[in-house]
Amino acid sequence: SKEQYEKDAAVLRKAMQGWGTDEGPIIEITAKRSNADRQEILKFYKSSFGRDALKDLEDELGGNLRKVVLAMFKTPLDYDTTELYRAMKGAGTDEDTLIEIIGTRTPTMLAAIKKRFKELYKKELEYWVKDETSGDLKRLLVSLLTCNRSENTNLDTVSLDKDAQDLYIGGESKWGTDESIFNKIFSLRSAQELSYINRAYSKNYGKDLFKVIDSEFSGDMKKLLKTVLHAIINTTDYYAERIRGACKGWGTNDEVLIRCLVARDEIDLKQIKEVYPKKFGKTIYQEIKDETSGDYKNILLQIAMTD
Repeated sequence: SKEQYEKDAAVLRKAMQGWGTDEGPIIEITAKRSNADRQEILKFYKSSFGRDALKDLEDELGGNLRKVVLAMFKTPLDYDTTELYRAMKGAGTDEDTLIEIIGTRTPTMLAAIKKRFKELYKKELEYWVKDETSGDLKRLLVSLLTCNRSENTNLDTVSLDKDAQDLYIGGESKWGTDESIFNKIFSLRSAQELSYINRAYSKNYGKDLFKVIDSEFSGDMKKLLKTVLHAIINTTDYYAERIRGACKGWGTNDEVLIRCLVARDEIDLKQIKEVYPKKFGKTIYQEIKDETSGDYKNILLQIAMTD
């Protein structure tokens, strides 16, 4: 309600006024409101105080807590778009982020991201991606960004069996790999079609496409093909594995952990929390407690609790 938005805006302002910052109320509002609510709170903050809440939050908070809060106050579209920009600007390229976002978003979402990227940065996303990547990885990212994936749910099994055969002929059956066949099928076939092709391949050739990709490809191209396939077959499982990957071993990949929790909030975080202990023998809460500390830990736990 309007009253609630106005009240929340006032609570945020009070938490940041004067000397020092009171992180508690900021964490509470950030984690417990929906993204749509947070967009309204930003508007009310500006109309009440003539200030930009994002700017104030950026000035008042630090470290990973700041990253999480600023991410949560962006719309999902703006968050994806700015993450892609962050992955490419300056020296070096964060291919992992490009692979995660471009490899998992639907054609409709990717079309919106392309439009938003142009609005924000005055250049085509494709132009940046071509500039920042090379080889097979570049070709598949560019193919995915054409947003030509079929929406087909009626399966033409004869044609899809031929796709499975083409993948076999272009990969396992010979020395060397015909990357273009994989590129075409992975960027054009619908989710249902790719799932079917994966099953048909297993049935006819005795192993699934994940194993084939493992043996035929390496590096970032292997990662992108597996990401596309995994996200299409079971998105929730893909994100559970991403979170685990960010946490296991020495140190934590905070960028990935934050992006998974923020991006899947209000989508399938509830389901991710259900599969997590079955796959990894510990809850997401336990994982967060083991890997993070302080206010950063508190906000991630609150986000996880509110699904």
